[in-house]
Amino acid sequence: MDELIGQAEIGLTAEQQRMLLEILHNATGESYFIGKRKKKTDGVKFVQLIMENINYLCEIGYLTTAEKAFLFDITPYLEFKTNIIIERSSDEEEIDANAATPSYLASKLKKERANVSRVMNSLLKKGVLAVAEAGMTTEDGRICTSRTWFVNPNIMCCSPKDGVDKATKKIFKKSLHNFVVEGNSKKHKLPIYLF
Repeated sequence: MDELIGQAEIGLTAEQQRMLLEILHNATGESYFIGKRKKKTDGVKFVQLIMENINYLCEIGYLTTAEKAFLFDITPYLEFKTNIIIERSSDEEEIDANAATPSYLASKLKKERANVSRVMNSLLKKGVLAVAEAGMTTEDGRICTSRTWFVNPNIMCCSPKDGVDKATKKIFKKSLHNFVVEGNSKKHKLPIYLF
């Protein structure tokens, strides 16, 4: 067995891995798997900007400076997988965090509530933000209200690109397809859609 464990550091064939796991199971009665060690950066929270889409929206003048600044400012408030804008507590736990309101965001961002509300409603009309239908439930069991705000993952994604919540996908399925920039009738599409 020591020989197999020594080989694990330089790589094992599929058959050797199976044998190793079988030996461990027979010796202990426990189920094991072969994995990798965690890195210090494995627990880092992140929000990915879909660069080609952001660049495109900036090139065509779709987003105002205030809207771009707002999106950047709310990155710490996005919930993992759902892209719901949430209240952050001091212990940084997301579990059971409340959905953020414009008043909460105004307080945290040190901005006037009316300005935050105006930007959020503008981004809502543009398909960058959305609100849930009352009673909608995310995969993690969050029951949404009509005051639950989401950010379009095709713009900013707080999850692995293939791990976006089904409820979030449903909300944004038709957003930013054949959209127009104010003052122009030309129809636009984003370069990349995650779903």
